[in-house]
Amino acid sequence: MKEILNKIQELRKKDSSNFKILGEYIKDLDEEKYNYIIFRLKKQIEIVEKYKPKVRPAIDPMVSMELGVYRRLDDYELGKLLNYPECCIKSFAEDFRIGIDSEHLKEAEEIKEKFSNAYAIILPSGFIPCSLKCEKSWKRNLIAVVTEEEYYKILELERKLKEKLPHFHGAYDEYYEKIILK
Repeated sequence: MKEILNKIQELRKKDSSNFKILGEYIKDLDEEKYNYIIFRLKKQIEIVEKYKPKVRPAIDPMVSMELGVYRRLDDYELGKLLNYPECCIKSFAEDFRIGIDSEHLKEAEEIKEKFSNAYAIILPSGFIPCSLKCEKSWKRNLIAVVTEEEYYKILELERKLKEKLPHFHGAYDEYYEKIILK
């Protein structure tokens, strides 16, 4: 999450050929809105660091909204900002894969067989990987298998984030996608 914060702060300061649309958008934010984004993102980082989850949660809904995630300003740039692998960005943007589907659920069964104490597969809400077996996503800590104990810590983290960073985005109830394996 700190990497996302750093990218946003860098985009505010200078031009970036990798983020033409998002870079301009962030530069054009009025100071109050920009400071609000940074404040909420830092607060989220502070909370998340106490829990040390295997997978980072989705970024705060208010930050997402202000960055144009829901308006899909540019799927590729937003995916790069959020550290998603290019294969997953392409799957989302070009193949219109917008949710966990039956293919993912088949893969979840295969993954379940490899981990004896697996309770769930978790990933940040809104992140739809090209495959649950995407090695790049696993290496970037965007997908992980968790035990039952770790799963309940994830739920606790989500409750804390909702409490400390209230928002009014009705479609954004959770910070994690969860595929229960038990």
